[in-house]
Amino acid sequence: MKRRAYWWYDVRRYGRRRGMRMCAQTVEQAAGDTVALAYLHEFVATDQERGPDMTEERLVDRFLVLDAHCDSLILRLQRGDSMDLAVDDPAYQVDLSRLRQGGVDCLFTMVGDGDLAQSSVLIDAAYQMAALHGDAFAICLTAAQVRQARSEGKIALVLTIEGQAMFAENLAHLRNWYRLGVRIANISHGGGMPPELQCDDSYFGYISPSERENLRQQSKGLTPFGWDVLAEMTDLGMAVDLAHINDAAFWEVLEKSSVRVCYTHGSCYALCPHSRALTDEMMRALAERGGVMGIAFYRAFIDREDPSLERLCDHFIHALEVMGPDHVGIGSDFDGTTRLWRPIPEDVSYMEELFQALSRRGVDAATLEKIAGENFLRMLPA
Repeated sequence: MKRRAYWWYDVRRYGRRRGMRMCAQTVEQAAGDTVALAYLHEFVATDQERGPDMTEERLVDRFLVLDAHCDSLILRLQRGDSMDLAVDDPAYQVDLSRLRQGGVDCLFTMVGDGDLAQSSVLIDAAYQMAALHGDAFAICLTAAQVRQARSEGKIALVLTIEGQAMFAENLAHLRNWYRLGVRIANISHGGGMPPELQCDDSYFGYISPSERENLRQQSKGLTPFGWDVLAEMTDLGMAVDLAHINDAAFWEVLEKSSVRVCYTHGSCYALCPHSRALTDEMMRALAERGGVMGIAFYRAFIDREDPSLERLCDHFIHALEVMGPDHVGIGSDFDGTTRLWRPIPEDVSYMEELFQALSRRGVDAATLEKIAGENFLRMLPA
């Protein structure tokens, strides 16, 4: 049966009304399958027959859950493994079965960085995956398509790139990558000097406030081509990701452009003095521009001494206090960290633990819904 591995799970995940609507699509295929029909009989039963335990719903099942940064495809390519996320592989932090278990509905999937040919391979892998598993994945260009994919029980894939040096200062490549489905693009993955879009490298590591301010004053921001890219992205309706950018360029983008902005994966500098964390001033400025910040699960960004789930929640709470509930989201960076730095939570199947922990800390359902995915959906065309 085509969706045999997942259709019964859809009922448990989405609840009786929505899940049964999805399961109805496979009833004809279940004819003669006694195991499948037994499951159908169980879930078609009335609420009274099923009992209260069958109606309990996880927090992740109440919301559209979006992870704004995932490096799974490129890591699999670099290791020479299958780039098909439907293939379960415990060596990685994301695959289809664990996406289902974690209740994640949408991945901002990184499909390129410094090499144009490699990026082309990654984009092809995403489309091939969606074609081979049309019941499980969908390439999405708009927020409406993401919602539609979720309603059909599919994982929405939004294509992103983590740098534009690969375009070799040629806007035609940016336009073609947009035509291929890329909707969010970083200025840089940290490199500086042309063909990078920023003049100076970004610092990476722990840094004191005074050192960081001195570095900002000494650094140069965007290159002339960087400004051309921002104008083109604005015209195309793309969003720019400011993660990895140097502080000088960060402020230039916010103060001198009108492009849609986000910071897909980072943390709060007030809680962990890493260069990839935003200061309160930067967070407020990003929020004032309508931007969204994704809190990353990378241990080095969570705490220098004792990273934990509770400390990760501290970052979410602090971001909410500084930026407000409309500007905070999730950007795990799954499969983007070394094996020695397992993320917290350690893979995508544990996403419910984060929502439970935030709920215990007093984050209400309306705010959880925004964090889960609604805020980052604004980065896409409606």
